Amino acid sequence: MKVNGFNPSVNAEGLIARALSAGRFPHAVIIEGGSPEERLTLANKIAAALVCCSESEIPCGECQHCLKAEKGFHPDISIYEPRKENGSKNELFSVKYIREIRESAYIMPNEAEKKINILTEAQLMNEQAQNAFLKILEEPPAFVVFILLASTKNIFIETILSRAVTWSLGVASENNSNKIPQERLNEIADNICRAVTTPLDLELVKAVGVFEKDQELLQAAVPVIEEMFASALRIKFGAGNENEPEAAQLLAQKLSRKSLLRLIECTTEISASLRRHANLNLTMARMCSLFRAAVTE
Repeated sequence: MKVNGFNPSVNAEGLIARALSAGRFPHAVIIEGGSPEERLTLANKIAAALVCCSESEIPCGECQHCLKAEKGFHPDISIYEPRKENGSKNELFSVKYIREIRESAYIMPNEAEKKINILTEAQLMNEQAQNAFLKILEEPPAFVVFILLASTKNIFIETILSRAVTWSLGVASENNSNKIPQERLNEIADNICRAVTTPLDLELVKAVGVFEKDQELLQAAVPVIEEMFASALRIKFGAGNENEPEAAQLLAQKLSRKSLLRLIECTTEISASLRRHANLNLTMARMCSLFRAAVTE
């Protein structure tokens, strides 16, 4: 089956096109990273391909399914956005909302063979809502496809990650009012990495203190910190380049390969804690403890 509209030079799009061409598209996928606009654009392309009725190429752009999908009113393509409810100040996917989505998903498609459900900003689904969502992922109807769009997959619990295929668009760049500037994330990662190289616990505590009362900032910063550690490891193995950050060069100069590997493992553990929605203050304290232990030979 020929698949149109996907850029093979973009790793995620190439993988998606192959899955569509093989006719074995997963019932649940996570698209992480990039900007919200990039994630939604890709999700819409997938949806159009899945509802297309052409037997030779998808999406064909000519059948009634493709035309309706292009105009945004195909009855079997639903886009769900986080919402405010019960006096909440913030938009989110509540347990009640997820149950509504779940109930709708069990209803047979109107016109196409597949029923596509796109959840934008799915990282705003808390653990209780994720557990409610998990029920349909465990035994999904044959016709349903869920596409979860999120800045990072790290927010999802392990049982959801194990039942969904993840495709990444690279580092997230949230183009909305809640966007955290990449410069700020780079600065935070820089400060933490420099603090890690000093023997003073207070310096590390001060650097990590920036996350106090701001779990979203911590979630956004952890991948940047991890990449800084990875850059240092590349330098240590002689695979770095002149564009590696100064903080990464300092890490490579001060720390052993073993310590850098430990630090990368620490960021993985912190990400797991965030997926479990662990207490923020305890997570910050654990980060300091893990990072200090990692560099203590």
